[in-house]
Parts: sequence; C-alpha cells; structure tokens
Amino acid sequence: MTSVYQHKLPIWPTLSAAYREWRRMLPALRPLVINAFLIVLAISVLDQFVPARLADQEFFGTAITLAEAAVRAFLLTPILVAIHRFVILDEITKTYVVSLGEPSLRRFFAWLFTFEVLAGFPLDFLGAMQALNITFAASTAGFVAALVVTVALMVRLSILPPAIAVDAPDARLGAALEDTKGCALRVFAIFFVAIVPWLAIDLAAVALIGRGIAVTGSVPGMIGLVFGGILQAVLLTLMAVTASLLFIALGTHVRRNAHPSGPLTVTAIKQAAGGD
Repeated sequence: MTSVYQHKLPIWPTLSAAYREWRRMLPALRPLVINAFLIVLAISVLDQFVPARLADQEFFGTAITLAEAAVRAFLLTPILVAIHRFVILDEITKTYVVSLGEPSLRRFFAWLFTFEVLAGFPLDFLGAMQALNITFAASTAGFVAALVVTVALMVRLSILPPAIAVDAPDARLGAALEDTKGCALRVFAIFFVAIVPWLAIDLAAVALIGRGIAVTGSVPGMIGLVFGGILQAVLLTLMAVTASLLFIALGTHVRRNAHPSGPLTVTAIKQAAGGD
C-alpha cells in the first residue's frame, strides 16, 4: 500500500466479483454470518429499550450512541476479520472467538469503531447546528458538507481494515490514502451500486409491513426488527467482501503485475499477486 494506482478501477467487473465472492463466503462462514445477524439484532432490540427522555438529551444520547458503536465494533471485529481473511487469503474460520489480545485485532477494532463514529457524524453535526438555532439553509448546507467529507474519508480508507485484518506490512492511514488516490469516485460507485438493491428491498419491506413497524413491542415492530437485522447482516458482510476485493485490486503487490485492461476477477487478481 505505497504507490498510486495509475489505471482506472473497473466498476462492473469489481461489483460482479464482489457478489460472486459474497455468495461463496456465505456457506463457508455460515456460523459467523449467523452470529453477525444475532449481534446486530440484539443491539437493535436493546436500543428499543433506551428511554426516549435519555436518548433525546444531548449528553446521554451521545454517550449511548458511542457505547452502542463500541459494543457493535467489539462484537463484529472477529467476524469481519474472518471475512477479509477468507476473501484475501482463502482462510476459513469456523468458530467465533473474541480475542483482542492480538495487536492486529485491537487495531481493527479501533478502526471499525472509528468508522462507526464517522458514519454517524453528519447527523450528529446536524443536531448540533439545530441546537444552536442555526437557520435551515445553513444547517442543511453544513449537513451536506459534513456528509460529503465523511463519505470521502470513509471511501479513501475503505481498504485499511482488510489490510489490517491480513497483517499487511504497510497497513496504515497514509498508505491507504495514497493507494486510493484518484480512485475515490469509482470506489464510492462500487459500494453505492452494491447496496442500492438492498435499500430498495428495505423500502419495499417497510411499505409492506406498514406504520406498525414503528410501534415497539408490536408484531409489525418485531417483524421489522428481524428484517432489519437480516438486512444489516447482509450489508455488513457484502461491504466487507467488497472492501477485501478493493484491497486486492489496489494493493501494491497486485498492482505491479495486473493488466489494466484485463477483467477484474478474483482468480485473475490472485494470479497477478502470485497466489494460487
């Protein structure tokens, strides 16, 4: 992860490869995928029991959000690391073990927590501006600016978690920014197009379930929680697979020999990297 990729990152071949690898990963790491679903579902259920009077307070609301992000990152770290290692190294992890005694896992947890915080920053920034009674136009402009900066930063750093997961020797912030230089829009497009079908399914499901989905404890509400857990698990695992392929595509050891006009398939990438 040291030099700039000089050729265009192919969007559709990368996206196609991501879905193929995701389908290959699901049966291989089925126990971990189920754990991911149970974790995000449990956190969503617990969130339902947080009193609104606490969640709406600036201090307590922020503390609760950060605590949830930390717990979520802590519990998901072994699963996402296993997915990255499966896609990049063909390593299959059968059991779920939380072992943050390893430095690489601690680093992965720290960056995953950072990504969780970054993801919520635009809305937090909007809330802070509204609390200061800033005009609607100014707060909207501030929110859009914060969203653009946040998305750009997350896109540029998207290959850092898989690099840490596989103990890449140059897995650091500066190297990740250097490797994704000039590819940010294409990386964003790959992630965006990958999740669009699932967002459409989410909207359709919410419309089908009806207004009762917002009522805590109701049957529609419980159905909504389960469906939301499934959707979150799908998106988490799909994004992890996609990030792994982007690391393979943009990693220095691959770029030296990859042919810029060739199809970006997992086999071709691994062969270019000198793998099996």
